Amino acid sequence: MSKLYCIFAREAETGIIFRRGPRRLVRLIRWNLKIDTFEPGQWFKGQIYVRKSDLTPDGTKLVYTAAKHRGTLPIWTAVSTPPFFTAHVLWERLGTWDGISLFETNRKLALATYRSDSSLEPVTGFAIPPQLQVTPRPWLGFFYKLEDHERLIRDGWTVHAGDPVYGRKSPAQTAPVVYRKPISSGSSAVWLEMSGRSARKLTYTVRDRHNGSVDLAADWADVRQKHILFSRCGKLFRMSVPPITCNDASELADFDDMKFEPIEAPSRAAKW
Repeated sequence: MSKLYCIFAREAETGIIFRRGPRRLVRLIRWNLKIDTFEPGQWFKGQIYVRKSDLTPDGTKLVYTAAKHRGTLPIWTAVSTPPFFTAHVLWERLGTWDGISLFETNRKLALATYRSDSSLEPVTGFAIPPQLQVTPRPWLGFFYKLEDHERLIRDGWTVHAGDPVYGRKSPAQTAPVVYRKPISSGSSAVWLEMSGRSARKLTYTVRDRHNGSVDLAADWADVRQKHILFSRCGKLFRMSVPPITCNDASELADFDDMKFEPIEAPSRAAKW
């Protein structure tokens, strides 16, 4: 059974879907949010740290961290043109503890590093494109329970309850961290709630100010223009609120039956 994880561009009607499974197979899919069409892209055999990924505001470039955990380049961070993994530029990573890389603009990448003076030199054979400015994004010295915490906050989520940081000795440390994102406000206020102690098991719930709630039974969910978009067992759904009921969810696509196939990136994906 596959699972989906999605990221939205901040200034474009574009999303990227990471379709995961079985095991360490991941496929990129480009999502046209305006008309709900999908462009399947490349597969990757290995591990993609999906919560460490980000899109440029215009949705044309993706930064991701990947691992094979063997060979001369076991872990790396790369920038590509989705829905393809083929790298424009690639940096070796010494581990996965150095945070999330984030696009500040379409042409500026804050690259996760261990220290502020860490090298930004790419792997031999790659060069930073002249159109891209890269700055270090040093490790904060602690870990968030969700690796995408800083992107979530940037994109409109807030921490409603609990401590989002690992290792703090506080009462909130033992409780799940709860994130919220508003869908509507005023007398008919509705929000999406995401809660859990780690990314391995998150619960997505739609709530309103009158204590009404619906568990989406989703493995990913987010809000886009007052619509709830969520995935379950490799399928993608859209739901409008109010009312709060999963009966109003419409299936947009089913990616569960996809089978691995080697796909070479087209020439357009090699151009910045």
